[in-house]
Amino acid sequence: MIRTIISIVITLALIVGVSIYDIYYVQTTFQVFHEELRTLKQKTELGDATYSDGLAVRSYWDTKKQIMHIWVPHTVLAEIDYQLDEAIGFLYVQDYVAAIPKIEVILGLSENVPNSYTLHPGNIF
Repeated sequence: MIRTIISIVITLALIVGVSIYDIYYVQTTFQVFHEELRTLKQKTELGDATYSDGLAVRSYWDTKKQIMHIWVPHTVLAEIDYQLDEAIGFLYVQDYVAAIPKIEVILGLSENVPNSYTLHPGNIF
């Protein structure tokens, strides 16, 4: 009986610990990604963004995306990839007017996706 109670407590502690880590990791990753995207958008609005700037954001996203597959559904990550690829393509041809809406879509995703993984009553019930 004691072993059963101890194993239940240990299991519960592991679930709570992994959940807290999940929320923290998703939140911090998307906060940094959002800041990089805002910088890219500002440079794009000024006409100073380069293809290399887009690749730098892409590089950060690619390194984090490998771990994010554990926590976030593939469809969300695929949408971010798609929009980011298009934005980088527009930066490559220096079409800043077309790149800005793509970056804004990714900014919106980077704000909304982490909110889906918080301990909020709307996410639980």
